[in-house]
Amino acid sequence: MDNEISLNPAVPVGAQLDAYNARDIDAFMAWWADDCEYYQFPFHLLARGTDAIRQRHVERFKEPNLHGRLTERIVVGNVVVDKEVVTRTFPDGSGEVDVLAIYEVEHGRIAKAWFKMGTPCLHDPAAIPESAMAGDAASIRSLVHDAYSKWVPVIGREPRPMLADQGAAIRDHRVDVIRIHGAIAGVIEMIPAPDHLLIENVAVSPAHQKQGIGRRLLAHAEQVAAALGCSVIRLYTNPLFAGNVRLYESAGYTVDREEPFMGGTTVYMSKRLGGHPT
Repeated sequence: MDNEISLNPAVPVGAQLDAYNARDIDAFMAWWADDCEYYQFPFHLLARGTDAIRQRHVERFKEPNLHGRLTERIVVGNVVVDKEVVTRTFPDGSGEVDVLAIYEVEHGRIAKAWFKMGTPCLHDPAAIPESAMAGDAASIRSLVHDAYSKWVPVIGREPRPMLADQGAAIRDHRVDVIRIHGAIAGVIEMIPAPDHLLIENVAVSPAHQKQGIGRRLLAHAEQVAAALGCSVIRLYTNPLFAGNVRLYESAGYTVDREEPFMGGTTVYMSKRLGGHPT
């Protein structure tokens, strides 16, 4: 086993969280010991052994908006304590819950884990994607302008989405929006192809950023792709849009290639549904 993995308990813990977010069950289970134990803090045993933990997470990974966002990590000896905000689909709807996860690592794998959950906070039930209408073009154009304007001084020009004809996009592509209190808070433009679904643009109003809307839109794209029979989702972005790249990577997208574009670079990314590498 790699020396860094055996000596640094944060490595297997971080790797299993990445696999959790990618919903890759094989990669996830690779970091759990054969006789691992999985507890609801402090003493309630939920699962013992890899077969039981695998079965538990096969079901969990079916949730389209599943994501664990690490907010703090403490390492003491072979114990790793993570504080996370986890997005899940609860019986009453989608939402987020604070989770304290404690991992005991032995020989580079997780031997025991304890989880303490807070009270779920449901998302606004009205904040679910719906089809954009022709009359939404002006509002979408304004939202996209506001969302991308911060990148103008970074790349020295207006990003392509700011120049797009939103009326034509609504007419020719699939454009879905999230409305909050009647106003459009997020938008995603998708173009179906025979072998994949292309995300042409995803944007969230600055007033509603850091509320999980972008992640909900990406999860929605996976549902659309599955309904169309597409096993791969593709998108592209500018590598200087650091926040966007981090969002896509945390949602399980990987870089396929980079190409020069207008004096800069375009990064092409993709995600195979089910979490397997493209």
